[in-house]
Amino acid sequence: MSVASRYGLPPSTLKHKCTYNLVIDPVPLPLLCFFNSSQMGCETCIIGSIVNFIVSMITMFLLWGVYFRPYAVRPHVDDAALATFDLLPVPNATHAHTLRYDLTLNVTFFNDHRIYGIRFDHLTAGIYYNGTKLGPSDETLPSFKLHTRRHRTVYPALQGKARNVSTAVVEAFARERAEGQFNVDVRVKTTLTYRWWPDVSTYYREYDCWLQFMPPPGNGTPAVTGGIKCGKGK
Repeated sequence: MSVASRYGLPPSTLKHKCTYNLVIDPVPLPLLCFFNSSQMGCETCIIGSIVNFIVSMITMFLLWGVYFRPYAVRPHVDDAALATFDLLPVPNATHAHTLRYDLTLNVTFFNDHRIYGIRFDHLTAGIYYNGTKLGPSDETLPSFKLHTRRHRTVYPALQGKARNVSTAVVEAFARERAEGQFNVDVRVKTTLTYRWWPDVSTYYREYDCWLQFMPPPGNGTPAVTGGIKCGKGK
């Protein structure tokens, strides 16, 4: 019995279109083409099936990316203390300066997903001033996994000396000291790993945490700030 006879349709109904069957027939499209190849133009049905499959895969990929939202994961600086931020001339050197710094802060990550955990690896923090990296290397922080609706706080301690800083840094330091406010960038780098069986997806992220401090008084009392949400750098 043909499909047209089965559903009481005129024989000409299925000669040229597959779309009519999509509305009234619950039989899957490839299977319908198989039983009606002589009447329906099976090539058209197969092409339609392939297009539908590709569109479905693209839609799933977009929904997957939107749901994971690695771009939405951003750290938050709860508190930061700048104990030292001094520019000193280098002895017996002309136009050479060393920038001393001592910055500690609390950085909190939060996973707002309700189903998936996030693994944070290769986590580092470094200090930048006027676009110049201070110190030879970033501080390495411990890796961790955040379960759903959980948070974790890490405690970078950035201390050291930047020797022979550029003229641009010296000028920026003098200007901001006169203005009574230093602008310091703490750059946090990490990889976010999502596990969705059988796939494992990893994203590299950099975050710029811009902190503003008054010049430290120099009597052992640090300049403090906090409540800063870091922006995505990369």
